Amino acid sequence: MKSIITLALLLLLTGCGIRTEVVRVNVPDIRVNPEQGPVVVVAPVRDNRPQYFPQVQSAARAKNIGGVIRAGNGVLVELETSTAPDKAREIMIQALRNMGYRTADKCEASCTHLDATLNDFSVSAPVNVWRAATYTQQMLADIAVQVTARKDGQTRTFTTTGHGANIFQVASRENWEIALERAVKSFSSSLQQSMSEQDTAAQPQAQD
Repeated sequence: MKSIITLALLLLLTGCGIRTEVVRVNVPDIRVNPEQGPVVVVAPVRDNRPQYFPQVQSAARAKNIGGVIRAGNGVLVELETSTAPDKAREIMIQALRNMGYRTADKCEASCTHLDATLNDFSVSAPVNVWRAATYTQQMLADIAVQVTARKDGQTRTFTTTGHGANIFQVASRENWEIALERAVKSFSSSLQQSMSEQDTAAQPQAQD
């Protein structure tokens, strides 16, 4: 029974063979760069993600964000218009602007420099027999970035993560995108919380 449910779910997700699903990841709360505010420079994000599937060709690796492959059948999911590191940087910049930061490519005076390494930007659809039997199977999305913040000689490193899940009945681009949208919002909130803690840590301590 378990193998029948697993096979049925795999066919629902992928059909026969391996195909590519192209998805769009929208950045929430698009706002213009503030004219004033503390300046932050976000360096290009380094890609340190694992190779999610050996079937991904090297030319497509930067855009691939996982998928699901079993028994030679499956779907590889890739971003529509940018690489995963570029998309992660875009999400970070927008989250910072929404906090009131003014983002810049460089700064001459005192500002915060962020160096980021992308450790995960992926989607998956783990097989869960109970969920499959009750039509509550999930598509999952995860983002993880290690950030090093530097300002005025002080350095702090933290990891920002985001997770999204979407219960689906139809395997579609839209359902992958719902899980990704939730992961992006979760990631943005995590980054904003970490940056608030960074600002607090960077403030001069009151003298007794």
